[in-house]
Amino acid sequence: MLKRLKQALLGLASAAGVTALVARSGWRRRRLLVLCYHGVSIDDEHEWNPSLFVSREVLRERLTILKSGGYAVLGLGEAVKLMREGRLPPGAVTLTFDDGNHDFYASAWPLLKEFGLPATVYLTTYYCRDQRAVFDMVVSYVLWKGRDRRLDGAAFAGEARTFGLGSSGERREAYDRILEHAAKAGLDAAQKDELVQRLAAHLGVDYERIRAQRIVYLMTPDEVKAVATAGVEIELHSHRHRTPADEDLFRREIRENRQAIAEITGTGAASHFCYPSGVTDSHFLPWLRAEGVQSATTLEVSFATRDRDPLMLPRIIDCMTLSRGEFEGWLAGVSAFLPRRKY
Repeated sequence: MLKRLKQALLGLASAAGVTALVARSGWRRRRLLVLCYHGVSIDDEHEWNPSLFVSREVLRERLTILKSGGYAVLGLGEAVKLMREGRLPPGAVTLTFDDGNHDFYASAWPLLKEFGLPATVYLTTYYCRDQRAVFDMVVSYVLWKGRDRRLDGAAFAGEARTFGLGSSGERREAYDRILEHAAKAGLDAAQKDELVQRLAAHLGVDYERIRAQRIVYLMTPDEVKAVATAGVEIELHSHRHRTPADEDLFRREIRENRQAIAEITGTGAASHFCYPSGVTDSHFLPWLRAEGVQSATTLEVSFATRDRDPLMLPRIIDCMTLSRGEFEGWLAGVSAFLPRRKY
């Protein structure tokens, strides 16, 4: 209902010339749009999780809109600096990609090169070096791939029941029980990988194909170095994709992440951060400042401005559930005035 209302309002705004007026306004010029991407499909990931992934075709469409619309696509470091100084160009946008998935290298990077646009990858470094599928993501993906089957809960979830995976609700419940079971059993990375292999075999899912395509894997160090050498900014996303409430552990995540990035890329210290899973807390801010972090992005939906704390910058998540009209509305700025749900 809300989505249909927004699309109708965006259509009216465009027809009345309001969208173009806002796009050219001083109000929009004082604002930076930080676009967030979590994944660009190698295969069918956008069908499995449309709220996190976009297809290559949709990303191509988005980049075409940016180029043809004359938007100023800036690297993150430059964008934050210009915003702080009050010198943003008209229509300022920056592109950020979370986690450092292999799909950035395989699907997004070729398109960014083709369009000649800069981007930033917030890299989680643990799974970059330990090349395995990210456990929670691959469990969800395998359950979705096997959605025409039933799951034996006793074998994988520690429960003597079966889950009908054709139901999204039961699939989510099976996912939660599997992760809880693995945590209680204290499985290490190799044991988790073995569990997923057994799960895939049980559901008739081709796990070797997932491995070969490296779906929900992170980039290898060589791939990270290749894109960094070509100009992609590699920034902080914690070492293990977590934000501990303990200061020592939190700052250790930043330091290990920064050290790993420096070793992989051979470049200077990373100084921009993205909160894993959007988990933020006011306690984190002095810890980030103590570690020399200049900016940090959240999952709050809005524009970034110079009067915001640079360690609490909002972003717009672009995914399959964001229509072309909504995307264009955010680029112009008019979407900021429409009602929206909080993430």
